[in-house]
Amino acid sequence: MDKTKTIETAFAVVLKERGFRKRGRNWFRMTLANEYQVLNLQKSPWGGGSFYLNLGWDPAVSQGAFRPENLCALSLWAEKTDVIRTIDFARPDGLVARDLPGTILLDAEMSGRMPVDSFVEQLTNVVVIPIADFMDRTPSLDDLVPLLTAKPWFANIALREELSRRGHELPMSW
Repeated sequence: MDKTKTIETAFAVVLKERGFRKRGRNWFRMTLANEYQVLNLQKSPWGGGSFYLNLGWDPAVSQGAFRPENLCALSLWAEKTDVIRTIDFARPDGLVARDLPGTILLDAEMSGRMPVDSFVEQLTNVVVIPIADFMDRTPSLDDLVPLLTAKPWFANIALREELSRRGHELPMSW
């Protein structure tokens, strides 16, 4: 199995169990709060087989419809959520690289340096499950207010207006 398929499969196994449907390298669903969520596994435009993980939430998407994360009311890089832990990696020379961001597992070089089973297990436990858990804990834009209060620069004007209509005021981002 190639690296791309290995990474996609690790996401698909977990996300399908949580009610996400797949379209290309996107997994999307309507939540119990009747709002839309999407995860996008974006292949690096610079080649090499590396990926980025993008997340999106949108209350205006209807049941069964698909909207890419970059067109959602809120779009974030997964690494900005602070739910993906750091890892230690034993290098081929025996030294250990410590406190690497867990998203390094989406790097093509990393997947080639580990046995496939070990790579899939670590990717699943460090990236896929924590992000899936985060999506489960944030079924609505309302559930993202603590994150947006801590990191107000994530909220654009339209999102701030939507949250204001819902009774939430975010701090200014400057």
